[in-house]
Amino acid sequence: MNSVNFQDLKTAYKYKSTADLKLTYFIFNTLQKPILLRMLKGCANGIVKYNLPFKAIIKKTIFKLFCAGETIDEAFQLIKYLDTYQVKSVLDYVNEGEKSEAAFEVNTKIIVSNIQRVGKECPNNYISVKITGLEDTEFLGKCNARQFPTDATLKPRFDKLYERIDLICSTAKESNVVIYIDAEDRYMQDIIDVIVEAMMEKYNKEKVVVFNTLQMYLKDRVNYLENLIANAKQKQYTPGIKLVRGAYVEKERESAKKENRESPVFDTKEQTDKSFNTAVELCLSNHANIATCIASHNYASTQLAIDCIQKYNITDVQNKVRFSQLYGMCDGITFNLAASGYSVSKYLPYGEVKKAIPYLIRRSEENTSINGQINDELNKLKTEINNRKTNK
Repeated sequence: MNSVNFQDLKTAYKYKSTADLKLTYFIFNTLQKPILLRMLKGCANGIVKYNLPFKAIIKKTIFKLFCAGETIDEAFQLIKYLDTYQVKSVLDYVNEGEKSEAAFEVNTKIIVSNIQRVGKECPNNYISVKITGLEDTEFLGKCNARQFPTDATLKPRFDKLYERIDLICSTAKESNVVIYIDAEDRYMQDIIDVIVEAMMEKYNKEKVVVFNTLQMYLKDRVNYLENLIANAKQKQYTPGIKLVRGAYVEKERESAKKENRESPVFDTKEQTDKSFNTAVELCLSNHANIATCIASHNYASTQLAIDCIQKYNITDVQNKVRFSQLYGMCDGITFNLAASGYSVSKYLPYGEVKKAIPYLIRRSEENTSINGQINDELNKLKTEINNRKTNK
């Protein structure tokens, strides 16, 4: 494969208008200012808790930057636009935190419909699935174990959840669409892992259809990955693994402190980086038995993956190694990878502004925790804006 010039700003931002570049710069800059960030989060929480009329503010700012729109048609318009730049999309209907059986059924039907539409209209794009949109988090916590529940009070409801997920995965296989199942808070991750492993064993025999997501800031994930690879070899299926650093770090630490137990996440960013990079090496050195998605905004980890492709002589790169970044972030990675022939995607959440609030708050908090990288992104945006002025 070709080497990648991550500093090629013209390629990185070619898909954005100058107005969009300026909006991106404004929002990233705002997220670095604690007072303005608190105001934005206050507006977002006000929409959720009290139906306050801040929707227009959110929709024109962070929602526009990080989301693909409120409707499926808006999302597909963006999928097709990104396709013109050889950038794939991971379509995600934002629906987490639901509580009712009716909502779980509606969400399942929407996801199934989206899979079928992607398969027909935009083949080679992906679907993201959050199990917390298909079942209540409290119930998932009660089921949390490395085996399916057998308790008479839990099993009937769990079986319904399993049927929903199985329907989603079987539809993905029939439609030839890859799905990424999201990671969640640690207190419900074990049962999610078991479910996804069962789906991978069932549907990943001839081709990888189902991916599990590993948050590498968790201290146990390298060990989990080693065991998964060994078990999958024994059971003769190919696991799909999406590697991320993690999205709930402060929440995990606070919960552990409150419950007087050891935090499940690493204490430092350096430890998380080491864990992530170890997982990259582990997956790519086992490329014959695993398919990997490097979902990272870290330039060094992305370069490590590219180096591993050469090091381990991975020839079927398009199927064995994928890359992904969130929409609105790290275009320098996404579009330069695509221009060099790698398989890369943007994660595209869509849905009502109110339902997208938890996701948007996580993105806002994530941007405050990686100051050095965001400052680098701000400098790149400013440089490209100035370049466009000069080249008019």
